[in-house]
Amino acid sequence: MSRRYETRDPFRLADELGFIVVSVPLVDMRGFQQRVKRRNIIYVNSDLDAQQQDLVCGHEMGHCFLHRGLNRIFMNLNTQFVTQRFENEANLFSLELIYTDEELLPFLNRSFTEAAAYMGVSVQLATWRMQTVPIPQDEYYAC
Repeated sequence: MSRRYETRDPFRLADELGFIVVSVPLVDMRGFQQRVKRRNIIYVNSDLDAQQQDLVCGHEMGHCFLHRGLNRIFMNLNTQFVTQRFENEANLFSLELIYTDEELLPFLNRSFTEAAAYMGVSVQLATWRMQTVPIPQDEYYAC
């Protein structure tokens, strides 16, 4: 998707895709998304730093693409369904959107803690993302 639109900036991509993104102070939440009259609206907590706002915007877009029609708040309050899987999928979507494999290559030789600090996420999320980065194969092999 990012190749088609020539950007990895989640706010720019959201705009290109026709999302409405609203940056407002939110109490006790980083962001959320909703669909109103066939329009996707993403709310991002304006009190977050720029890196975290990018991650939240990408995360909420992930929900729109991966979990269309699911109402996590309803599921949390009214069902026994575990929604953490959906959150993990949206987090990984955001990280794959924002950080290219090539950008993360240097972290293959470093700790997951360093990768997490670079990406601004938990060590667990960094570990998941780093596990998707392909290990480059040398073009020449020693005989």
